[in-house]
Amino acid sequence: MAATLITSQTGIRQDLSDLIAVVDAKTCPVVSMAKKGADPINPLTQWQADGFNAVTVPAGVLSNTDVSSSDFIDNAANRVLLSARIQKFREVPSVDDLAQHVSEVAGIGKKKEMARAVSKSLEQLKRSMEAAFCSDQEGVEQSGATPYKTRGLGKWIQNGAQADLPVNAAYRTPAGSINATATASLTENNIQDMLQSLYEQTGKSNTFSLICGPVLKRQFTSFTRTQFASTNVASAIRVLNQKDENKIVSTVDIFEGDFGTLELIPSLFLAQDATGASASAVKNGRGYVLDMDMVELRYNRKPRYQELEDRGGGSRGIVDAICALCVKSPLALGKFAPTA
Repeated sequence: MAATLITSQTGIRQDLSDLIAVVDAKTCPVVSMAKKGADPINPLTQWQADGFNAVTVPAGVLSNTDVSSSDFIDNAANRVLLSARIQKFREVPSVDDLAQHVSEVAGIGKKKEMARAVSKSLEQLKRSMEAAFCSDQEGVEQSGATPYKTRGLGKWIQNGAQADLPVNAAYRTPAGSINATATASLTENNIQDMLQSLYEQTGKSNTFSLICGPVLKRQFTSFTRTQFASTNVASAIRVLNQKDENKIVSTVDIFEGDFGTLELIPSLFLAQDATGASASAVKNGRGYVLDMDMVELRYNRKPRYQELEDRGGGSRGIVDAICALCVKSPLALGKFAPTA
């Protein structure tokens, strides 16, 4: 008996759900949290940092002595200029004429392909900016085919001199505020030492934002474990949520030390320019201890979309921004920079 078989049937409509799934939802904490400063009016933007003289025990002043020339002090002696360069960031969305005006794509609709491309480009631009700000890239002055680049946090927070527009030695991050211990070997004492170093610079027990890679974040959680006697078994200390006794909580989001507090904020955009065999360890173990009052984004152009002329081939446009990352004083910041 003849029959129509589904395996040879012609004209079956495609069963395509009206949905496009995007599982990538990475956040950009530095771009989102940093203060927005004054618009730069030059590719080189500058600001002043100042500090007090070292404190000594005074010898006292005789009641019957007048002021002499040796008593005068220069209260501007510690004032220095710090500098940063701008960087232009750009994405260029483009959609074919027929793809934009003829096709009707599931989950997007007809004549909406360009709108989706612009939306994705804006998000991609934000991620690119986050990666640059959280990188080890050095500031670069434009020359020939080499564009301007802004200095990343990895270069702002270092004890040695930067290659471009070096921070004055008196305002560089001290060695005690930078920890290069392998992430798996990091201890609570290492964290306390860093917080103490930061306190010794600022004199304040601050609450810092620790922008951290996922492996560094998990290492903080491991501080809630203890080892008994001489065995090699680490027993995890678990905390039961009182509102739900069936729920196990195993996370550390805030670390309170003797000299400050760290609020842990995970990120996947740290040290993205790391290369070599240890690149993964560098990215996942990197962390920036930030006083957000000291970190500033200076936009000459905030992220925007500009439509380009359609010459017949389809819709085109530019999504771009111009911005400099400014650290008001690297003395107040810290860094976790393991190489393994």
